[in-house]
Amino acid sequence: MQRGFTFVEVIIGVTIFVIVSMGVYKAYSGLYATLSVAHLKVIAADLINERFEIMRNLPYTDVGTLGGNPPGKIPPSQILVRDNVLWSATTTVINVDDPFDGLSGADTKPNDYKLVEISISCVNCKNFQPVVVTGRIAPRNLEP
Repeated sequence: MQRGFTFVEVIIGVTIFVIVSMGVYKAYSGLYATLSVAHLKVIAADLINERFEIMRNLPYTDVGTLGGNPPGKIPPSQILVRDNVLWSATTTVINVDDPFDGLSGADTKPNDYKLVEISISCVNCKNFQPVVVTGRIAPRNLEP
């Protein structure tokens, strides 16, 4: 009676172990990459929310970009750092005369609200799609 394993049996066992280990590693690295991208998207959403909150707390006349039309106090582009990651924030503000008020031609206050678009992109991340959010900022009691 022969005891122990033959060399061929050991090679087959090691091969099966390596194949299973590689599958587990691939699953782990894929999960880690997915969680990393989700974390980056949460940071991008927080940055966008932060930018909108800054604008909401400004006087309506100051909501605009430096050197832009409408003029205001918001930089059109900024580099921000969160969690040791560089982010690029781009802000665009435009005045909008909403035809809903029915005063298009005779509107004494044609700038009914400001349309704000904020784009956040990761400067040094691979395969990260920029997050873009558009919102409206309107003053209280602009129209009669």
